[in-house]
Amino acid sequence: MKKSYPLTALALSAALFSLQVAPALADATPTPSPTFDSFKAAQEQFKKDRDAYMALLRDRESQMRTINTVFKNSVDKATADAKSAIATATTPEQKNSINSARRAAIAAAIVTRESAIAALGPIPAPPIEPQRPMKMAPQGMGDQKGKQKR
Repeated sequence: MKKSYPLTALALSAALFSLQVAPALADATPTPSPTFDSFKAAQEQFKKDRDAYMALLRDRESQMRTINTVFKNSVDKATADAKSAIATATTPEQKNSINSARRAAIAAAIVTRESAIAALGPIPAPPIEPQRPMKMAPQGMGDQKGKQKR
């Protein structure tokens, strides 16, 4: 046993020196827990932000409807013009040029529609609802959960 004692002491001291223990330091300014009053203020601000968000969405939907209506009217006009021109066309070259003009008009309408949608910008981000503050349980009541009341 005399030989194992120095080895044990050496192993123990090596283990203690190899551990790097960082001191635990508390934050000098702890973050204040949200109070009910700050939650009420945040909730009121959220309601205002939500109303503004809904107004932006309605405005964007209205603009999208206008863009889509203009696009549909352009395509319908190009198709109607092509039909009336095809009725009077007699040669295959005339029919090909009418169909090419119709396809070009539709392509121009698509480009116009896509650029108008891109000009609207991205869909607005919805506001984030504030978190309700946690209720603190009274001290010493945590161990009473499993016990029945008398």
